[in-house]
Amino acid sequence: MNNNYQKKLNILVIDPDEDFARDVKLFLEDAYSVEIRSTLDQLDYTIILNQIDVIIIAIDSIDELYFQLIEQIRTNHVKIKIIVMYTYIATDKEIEHKLVKCTDDMITKPFDVILLKDKVDSLFIPA
Repeated sequence: MNNNYQKKLNILVIDPDEDFARDVKLFLEDAYSVEIRSTLDQLDYTIILNQIDVIIIAIDSIDELYFQLIEQIRTNHVKIKIIVMYTYIATDKEIEHKLVKCTDDMITKPFDVILLKDKVDSLFIPA
């Protein structure tokens, strides 16, 4: 269990590659309570039901529609922290800039699981 907190943080991992999402869950489940999904569609119910604290979203490519879905999560659930795992960011600098502004952190894939855990923990350290 994550010793920094009285309760485990609830994390939602979103990745269309379900095998990769399961691997991330295995890496994190000793310290956090982890749910996985394959899409961003209709997330509100999952977020509310599971009292999600952090969403980790895998992005292999991004367009304006995908960005709008992430922005909608940020708008509808302002207390939730968002980390993006990416292998590729759009060449559209405007979308890239918007993505950086609406997420709490980003990490490139492949990544070190310890680094991912550190990034999650750092989101909850009081300023």
